[in-house]
Amino acid sequence: MNSRIMQAGKQNGSLIARFCDTQHAALSRFANKVAHLFADGGQLLTAGAGIFHLVAQLIATQFVYRLDFDRPALPAICLGSDAALGSALASAGEYEQLFVRHYRALAGEKQMLLLLSDGNPNPALQRVRDEVLDSGQDVVLISGAGVRDPLYCDDLESCLDLGSGSRARQIELMQFAGHLLCELVEAELFQC
Repeated sequence: MNSRIMQAGKQNGSLIARFCDTQHAALSRFANKVAHLFADGGQLLTAGAGIFHLVAQLIATQFVYRLDFDRPALPAICLGSDAALGSALASAGEYEQLFVRHYRALAGEKQMLLLLSDGNPNPALQRVRDEVLDSGQDVVLISGAGVRDPLYCDDLESCLDLGSGSRARQIELMQFAGHLLCELVEAELFQC
C-alpha cells in the first residue's frame, strides 16, 4: 500500500477529530446563528481567495441546493463569483475591491459573512471584513492560522481554527466544516 495515502488519511482523520474536539462549541453557536438568520429572512455570504474561493462557492451551494434531502433553498451567496466583475477589477488593478463591491451590490440588512483564509494577508478579504463589521453585521472566520490570521480581529463573531498550515488539509477541513455547518443548520430548521 502507498504510504503517502495512509499518512494523508491518518493526518486528515487526526485533524478532523481535533477540529471537532476544539471547535465544536464555536461551530454549534455559528450554526445556530445561521439558522436564526435564515429564519429571520437574512443571507449567509461566503468569501475565500484563490483556491479557497471554490470552497466558499461549495459551501454556499450546499445551502442553496441541499445535502441529503429535498428542502427549500436557503439564501447563501458566494461573494466574488461574478467572473466579469473579477476580470474588470483585475485588469484595472483593483482586485482588492472584488468582494466589497459584490457585497455592496447585495446591500442586505440581515447578513452574516463567512471568511475562509489560509492565514496569509489578503487585502480583498480584509476590505469586505471591515465593511461588513462597520455595517454592524457578524463575521465568522475559518482559518488555518486561527487568531494569528491577519484577518482575525476582536470584532469577529468567532474564529474557527483548522489547526493546520497544510493547504491540502485546510481545503479538506474547510469543506468538512462547511458540510457540517449545513447539516447542523438543516437539522435546526427542518427538524431532521
